[in-house]
Amino acid sequence: MTDDVYQRLADVLDKIPNSFPQTEDGTHLKVLKWIFTPEEAELASNMRLRGETVEEMATRLDREPGNLVTILETMAEKGQIHAWNSSTGRRYCLIPYVIGIFEEQLGRMDSEFAKLSEDLFLKSKGGDLFGTKPELFQVLPVNRAIDTELEVYPYEVAEQIVENSKSWGVQDCICRTQQALLDNTCKYPTSICLTFAPKKENAFDDNRTIRAITKEESLQHLREAEEAGLVHCTMNIQTGHTYICNCCTCCCSILRGVYESGAPHAFVKSNFLAYVDEDLCTGCETCIERCQFDALSVPGDILEIDKNTCIGCGVCTTVCPEGALSLAPRSDKKHEPPEKFTDWMTQKAISRGVDPSDLW
Repeated sequence: MTDDVYQRLADVLDKIPNSFPQTEDGTHLKVLKWIFTPEEAELASNMRLRGETVEEMATRLDREPGNLVTILETMAEKGQIHAWNSSTGRRYCLIPYVIGIFEEQLGRMDSEFAKLSEDLFLKSKGGDLFGTKPELFQVLPVNRAIDTELEVYPYEVAEQIVENSKSWGVQDCICRTQQALLDNTCKYPTSICLTFAPKKENAFDDNRTIRAITKEESLQHLREAEEAGLVHCTMNIQTGHTYICNCCTCCCSILRGVYESGAPHAFVKSNFLAYVDEDLCTGCETCIERCQFDALSVPGDILEIDKNTCIGCGVCTTVCPEGALSLAPRSDKKHEPPEKFTDWMTQKAISRGVDPSDLW
């Protein structure tokens, strides 16, 4: 009976356009059991994505409001759902597993959950999150790698996303935290993932895992990520960005998955491609180690770039001693992300063949 509760929740999470990978051996159920008690799983499987007040939910589910608010506040504290204060009262909503529930386990994660999460990733390979469009991530190129004469949209510029926000925060990378618990600590900084509130000021002042910072500090973290060789990634939309992940292929679940696919550009979107000026390139190979996707090689005297594996991040360009590397527009059709998150959800649902309408 207990497994039935968790399987129902798994099926509900998989109806959300983001998807929730499931495995034949039940690893996905073990993950949910670590996160939720049976009572929490049962309630989550009956929640809505749009959010409801306790009174609205109690009426719909025929539950006692007093008891319901207690468990909902506990679930919000454990990162299983989202809760916020609105003009109509405090509201609670169901959230996707990725990006959502998994990332919210940052303050709770231990070695057991790290191992379960790794098993789910290895056995499911991300499921429909990778195999259907639109892609989850778009790559934000290193700003100084782009020619100032090129047409660049605001949603392609990390600094512009920072400037357009009202609140800024930084937190530990959930993926590097997980891998460290598996004794796979990497060389990159951990406290580097940026979070934004596009419309609300002081949004992170009381957050348990996000440290509120200033706009200037946020921009400094971007520069530190670039210097470290990390890849800026954000939601594949044009407006309403709430995060910039600074990713590596050794830890990041998304970049690990696309790297192992052998065709990263098919799974994360960028409108740019590294370009080498053959008159300036000396074939010194300084840039090769910098590329996390093995897109660069020097088979002869001049650097060569594999356009199928280059994701246009521009990280390689910042270390070229001759200034021979830059970013140029891809020659194929320019990628235009969905306008906003609800558009992304709609397109993803159609692509996956799921109907999440009853979850709203």
